[in-house]
Amino acid sequence: MIKTSKLAVAVHSAILFGGVVGAQTALAAEQQSEQQEVERIQVTGSKIKRIGATAPTPVVVIGRTELEDAGVSNVNDFLAELPSASVGLSPENSNNFIYANGLNTTDLRGLGSDRTLVLVNGRRFLPGQAGGNSVDLNNIATSFIERIEISTGGASAVYGADAVAGVVNIITRKSFDGIEIDLATTEPLEGGGSQKFGSLTFGREFDGGGFIFNYDYTDQEQMARLDKDWYVDAVGSTPNPNDTSGDDGIPARIPIYDQEHYGLYDESSEFFLGGQQWTFDENLNLRPFDNGDGPLPGSGLPGAGTNWYYTGPFGDGIQYGVDEFFRTPLERHTFNLAGHQEVVDGHDLSFDVTYSESEAFGQGTPIFLRGDELVIRRDNAFIKDDLASLMDENGVEQINMRRLSDDFGPRKYSQDRSTFRVSVGLDGYINDNWTYSTYFQHGEMTQDTSWYGEVFTENLFNALDAVEYEGQVVCADRNEDGEVIGALQGCAPINFLGKPQHSAEALEYISTVAKAERGHEQSSFGATVTGDLMELPAGYVSSAFTYEWRRESAYETPGTGIRKGLIFGNSGLPYEGSLTVDEYAAEFLVPLVYDRYLMQEVNLEAAYRYMDYSSTGTDYAYKIGFTWQVNDDIRVRFAQARSVRAPNIGELYSSSGTQYAQERAEPCAADAIAKEDQYKEQVTRNCAAAGIPEGWVPSDDWRDGGSLEGKLGGNPNLDNEVSNDITVGFVYTPSFLEGFDITVDYWDFEIENAIAFFGYEDSIRNCYRSESLNNPFCDAFTRDPDTYEVVDFYETSLNASVEKLSGVDIESVYDFDTRIGGFKMKLIATYLNNYELNPTGNAEDNRTRTGEQHKPRWEARFTTEYQVGDLRTVFAANYTHATVEERPAWSIEDNNYNDIPSYTTFDINFDYTVNDHVDVRLGVQNLADRTPPRNPFAFTDGEYYDVIGRRVTAGVNVSF
Repeated sequence: MIKTSKLAVAVHSAILFGGVVGAQTALAAEQQSEQQEVERIQVTGSKIKRIGATAPTPVVVIGRTELEDAGVSNVNDFLAELPSASVGLSPENSNNFIYANGLNTTDLRGLGSDRTLVLVNGRRFLPGQAGGNSVDLNNIATSFIERIEISTGGASAVYGADAVAGVVNIITRKSFDGIEIDLATTEPLEGGGSQKFGSLTFGREFDGGGFIFNYDYTDQEQMARLDKDWYVDAVGSTPNPNDTSGDDGIPARIPIYDQEHYGLYDESSEFFLGGQQWTFDENLNLRPFDNGDGPLPGSGLPGAGTNWYYTGPFGDGIQYGVDEFFRTPLERHTFNLAGHQEVVDGHDLSFDVTYSESEAFGQGTPIFLRGDELVIRRDNAFIKDDLASLMDENGVEQINMRRLSDDFGPRKYSQDRSTFRVSVGLDGYINDNWTYSTYFQHGEMTQDTSWYGEVFTENLFNALDAVEYEGQVVCADRNEDGEVIGALQGCAPINFLGKPQHSAEALEYISTVAKAERGHEQSSFGATVTGDLMELPAGYVSSAFTYEWRRESAYETPGTGIRKGLIFGNSGLPYEGSLTVDEYAAEFLVPLVYDRYLMQEVNLEAAYRYMDYSSTGTDYAYKIGFTWQVNDDIRVRFAQARSVRAPNIGELYSSSGTQYAQERAEPCAADAIAKEDQYKEQVTRNCAAAGIPEGWVPSDDWRDGGSLEGKLGGNPNLDNEVSNDITVGFVYTPSFLEGFDITVDYWDFEIENAIAFFGYEDSIRNCYRSESLNNPFCDAFTRDPDTYEVVDFYETSLNASVEKLSGVDIESVYDFDTRIGGFKMKLIATYLNNYELNPTGNAEDNRTRTGEQHKPRWEARFTTEYQVGDLRTVFAANYTHATVEERPAWSIEDNNYNDIPSYTTFDINFDYTVNDHVDVRLGVQNLADRTPPRNPFAFTDGEYYDVIGRRVTAGVNVSF
């Protein structure tokens, strides 16, 4: 039999374990002990209902109060400050992600949002993107959250696929009796980005049941980059004109502390002719191009391309930072309704319904036109005498221009999302020893996307070919010899020789709004029974048996213009995909030793899950671990697990669509090979094996051609990735220091057959930096057989990588009272011991990347809470250790700004309880107005640094 003393030990351990119990839970346990009643509860990381809240794996708990103290209206903003988590997507880094603007996803261990399983009340939640599996935390109402439990480490054996990095279990409020209104605002002290928040919660408890309703509203305004003074005081980089080779000790790139404007693609059009660059003035007259203080010098490497950037006052070309956001605007509404009712004694029927709507949009530069896309013939009707004379002097019949065409406005990507989810559960007792829990849930997400500022390709080209015909300026209808034989009916000509006032007819003829609809459905059923199997000398063997079924389906339906390839630079095909999975799981808790010297309690824990996917077949996950309560002060734990992530629908089945590479990477160019260091031998050998002659360089037209166009899509040949992880830790709660505890856990991950998305830049570099051309990346792009220039590429996901990650988590709390008030200090820190990434899986391609910007050595959050009377003050510090941008491949030959300094921000918040019904709060985030490090790699990065700046938050909570 489980004795009362054992219950006391379990509860005591839970409090000191960094688990889920607080003062109220401990009091309840004490009352239960007095009544000789033992209640079993379920904690994150296990489905076994156990005595006390002792978690089987490390668990970090965030309560409602902590969220309120942080002054956040989205839970992802708080999770991003935890050392064990980072931002997946957010309004600060998703501006140019066409289908992801405004999403908020979390990323445990920095292993990717798709490897972090987000649960709501222990059940899967609907993905935030069609075809994906990461959850959009915009759909979780902050004011509806009771607490958040974060269990890091592989948990697939307990919860299924996707829990490779761990589980974020969001526990919502189950009961409420009364009405609560919460209003808050956040105001940055510079630039835009204001945020308004409001919530209404009401509910009622009655005999055997109750209900709760919640509504959250958030309006987060955009913040443009040029809104920030520190951004105007720019930091960039430029090729080093003194660099001559890859082994001269001279960096290839150096920082530049001034605004770098791009000296091509002017909004009035620009072109080269007669050895000079030209554009047009406000009167549409030809004039020389204005490069400000003059173009910056190019690299001194042989074969290096021309540097088209210039500094100083903005002249012509593209202005620094124009049409770019630091924060995507986001507006969201979230509704929740939950209830429960005891249907018969010991059996409880529950339900919860979620409906949310969000609207966000990203903004990019207007469309770029270049080369063959913007051809002006000599017979163009809009050519004035000055341009006509210049063309005649140089003996040309046409000119090829470049233009940043703001004639149709900036390209905005509007995202309208709606999510509906309903979950019904029935829980109860089978007998005094066994309980059951069942649920069924269904959810649907739809996403309507509109691209503004787009144009019909054929109509644009027709309108540009303007000629005078029968006394009228019309769109030319030409024969095969190029002779004008008439006017195209329905076409309105347009003039791109400068910036004239375009006719409404021309704009209507050319411009369009591209559209696409995406959707995702998820249905799931689960049943778990838990109870004791047998009694051993140390106690009962507890168990849980689970069956779960899930079906996911997704679709994408592009509008007619995209589907038929009629829209400039934007094409894609529809797709539908689905997968189902049946899962069977068993979990056991075996007490080995109880109440012995230095072994107050020793338990063995084991879990196994069998999975059968319609997409990738069968697989399995397991976990085995030990917990050892040495004495009242020390607890030790160990766990080893095999976790699985199955590829999602988008990775498997998404159709091919247009994609643009942001960088025209070309590792086989002579200047690129010259500045290679660590991989110079491999790159030289592989480029030669690919038939590319020594000393080859791509043409200036290719290099200056803007974003390279290719395709992206799914890969139906993907398989499951597998993670093997180990966790070893201890908890120390010294009896001589009341209120203090410290938890230390060492963790180690190795992910094999890892699923990773490879863009053009990564693929072409991995192809030639590998030991040979026998790797999966060299098939991802196509070269012209004559010029060797890349003309096409395909971006997709591959099972190619191996990732290894290890480190230490530290959590410590010291809670004590003094004559002047109560103090609570809390430290959460993570030390990264090692991170290795092998992009090909071949042993010779393994690269150590520990301490890079996305994987810093140390991350920590320290909070000090001070309570005196009705006033609570919380001071928080968030620290990121100094990092580097590139670890394995960097040398001084690359650049002289690889080192990125440490980064610390401070927050302070005040909460005052006016009376039993009114609570007010005031805070300042980023108290010192810390901007991102002045480093070209970090200066505009909203993923790792605070780009919003100092901001004041204020709120009031009224309940009655």
